[in-house]
Amino acid sequence: NLERAIGIISQPSLTPASLSDCRLRQQLKQRTQFQSPCVENMPRRGGKNKGGNKKWSRKRKVEERSAKSDKPRTNGGGYYTIINSNAKFEAYYSLVGLHNNRYDEESKKFVPCANDAEKHAERDLFMTSMTSILPASFRVDRSLDATTQKNVLDELQEFVGKEMEVEIELPKRSEAFGGMKNILDKGTDGEEKKVDGAMDENKDDAKKEECDAKSADATTETGDETTTPIDDGPTIIKKTIAPAKPIPFISSGETILGYQLSVDRRTLRRNKSLEPLHEWLKIQTDCGHVTRQETVSMIPPVVLDAKEGMSVLDMCAAPGSKTCQLVEHVGGFSTVASEGGEKKDLEPKGYVVANDADEKRAYMLVHQLRRMNSPAIFVTSCDGQFFPILDEKSDKGTEREGTFDRVLADVPCSGDGTIRKNPGIWRHWNHLGSLALHPLQLSIALRGARLTKVGGYVVYSTCSMNPMENESVVAELLRVSDGSLVLEDPRERMEGLIARPGWASWRVLREGQNRTRKAMKDWKKKNNSKMMAKKKKFDEMREEADGHYGPAKKEAKVDDTSKDGDEKRKDEDQNKKVEKEEEKFVPSLFDTKPYIPPVTWDEAALNERTTSLGFHEYKSYDEVEPEWR
Repeated sequence: NLERAIGIISQPSLTPASLSDCRLRQQLKQRTQFQSPCVENMPRRGGKNKGGNKKWSRKRKVEERSAKSDKPRTNGGGYYTIINSNAKFEAYYSLVGLHNNRYDEESKKFVPCANDAEKHAERDLFMTSMTSILPASFRVDRSLDATTQKNVLDELQEFVGKEMEVEIELPKRSEAFGGMKNILDKGTDGEEKKVDGAMDENKDDAKKEECDAKSADATTETGDETTTPIDDGPTIIKKTIAPAKPIPFISSGETILGYQLSVDRRTLRRNKSLEPLHEWLKIQTDCGHVTRQETVSMIPPVVLDAKEGMSVLDMCAAPGSKTCQLVEHVGGFSTVASEGGEKKDLEPKGYVVANDADEKRAYMLVHQLRRMNSPAIFVTSCDGQFFPILDEKSDKGTEREGTFDRVLADVPCSGDGTIRKNPGIWRHWNHLGSLALHPLQLSIALRGARLTKVGGYVVYSTCSMNPMENESVVAELLRVSDGSLVLEDPRERMEGLIARPGWASWRVLREGQNRTRKAMKDWKKKNNSKMMAKKKKFDEMREEADGHYGPAKKEAKVDDTSKDGDEKRKDEDQNKKVEKEEEKFVPSLFDTKPYIPPVTWDEAALNERTTSLGFHEYKSYDEVEPEWR
């Protein structure tokens, strides 16, 4: 109607200067009513009142809102706590042998676990690390001039070179995060006190009054933490955090440039006690003096060992933190001798080509690299599997083959190594994603090796712990290259880096079709209490109908001998299809939250768990079904 009204106003017959506003409105009203039906007479669609004429009422809305507020919440009035556990995730990595080695502090090496107790301890340490919040870390730009770099490091020491006291607000009812309930259960002396979760109805009021009195009067002090519960207010913890931890392998000469804080990014951003440090980091980041980057993300550029003046390709560069680190290594201005003395070149000799297949992520990459203010960066957007080969065809198979001195292939992956900052992986982890990504990862790595010069380095990295995405890809690279690639261990030249040795052999497993996320969701949807009640009612109605009309007639059997070969083949294919569709999700006894680890770590017990959770293991390639090859 609005578009039609605008069109009517623009007509010259209805807009003379002598036409009054009243007459114009009357003609517009008649014209619009004639051209379109009245909106009030049209049937209402969508929403909760589909097909009804129920009008919106403020009074009714207030009544509905008050009725909802009177209903008790099932979670006790607070938020649901995410359980950081996944049975398939933990059972799979237990079977492949992730907990079979431990780090020996005396020898500074990884040694095999001698018994089940050591494996249990290693597994507990692993889960503690996975469920803890990822600490924030950053590094200072190594390409800064000596004076600016020294000033930035001096200012940094004023903030993080000493212990800091921060105030942390805890949720009232969240026991998992150390909230009010956990504090009251432990008491004022820090000792654990037993509180019956299911209170007797006669003792409810007395228990609640006692807890309220404790929360108003008690102040808990445990070590470096001081807790002050306030009545009808937030619970505040004053905690002393350690100074920033230096990262030894992020350095320039003898100057350490990488630091890891004792708090996570969320605490750093929201805590008022850390506001001066947060503001300083934002200013220095915008200036290009500091880059906020995870500690593990700093490792691949250091392993790549890029030198000033080299040509480097980052095949999957977005969001750009690793690319910035590479530019700092190769994009410096070299000093040359001249008649009047030494002077710097106007342009750097080295350069970095930053590529990403996604155009939107490439634009984000440009935004990230803009603060570097360096002419040694080239941003491209093409599929890493088909990155163009820029050398001459005559150079293929010779020592002149290759375009770049260093190539970084930080390929797309399932990302289960980022589970500390992406807790949603606990709910949605599955092994099929790793199997599906393996061909893509191998293709990108092969193209990266083809683009590397003879004598250069290519680094393959992922954010996953799965051997199907790491050792399996590297092993296939070495097999296909037939001696053209050599595996190198860079841990000897990286001080302070503790890294496990890679696996020389690993298990190959897959999940069944009945254990996919969709199959599990469909099973839960069909077997909830509401659907089971409907099914029971339908079965009763069918029994009554059979009793009233008599038993159902049996279908006449068809002689298979009268069918042709093609028809028999069609029937067999149809039967196989039906059998495949009838594979239903069967819940496992070991699929619990939290996951309960095995008592013994023998192979039979671990195999029983993975088989129950839907995994199937292949001992050789011949055992793989044709549809899974």
